[in-house]
Amino acid sequence: MGDSIWGRKHDIENARREKMKELMNEYDKTVYYPALKALREECVATYGEHQKTTYHDNGFGWEWWYCGKCGASHSENQYNKVEEDDDAEG
Repeated sequence: MGDSIWGRKHDIENARREKMKELMNEYDKTVYYPALKALREECVATYGEHQKTTYHDNGFGWEWWYCGKCGASHSENQYNKVEEDDDAEG
């Protein structure tokens, strides 16, 4: 990234981030993600549905919310979606 202090710092941090990702990859696939999936399924089985928290809106057409119990995110709406028919009419 160059000879600057900032560039070298950036390279060091990127190398660390990539190594951490590499080291955690197997654990994430075999332990973390399956456990998280099971927890979210248990959340629905226990409460009947996820507990909706505050809605979020990014201002570009997407709305979503997170479950207050298990943290699962749910996309609620894409309200600025361009329909194929709308685009054809020009």
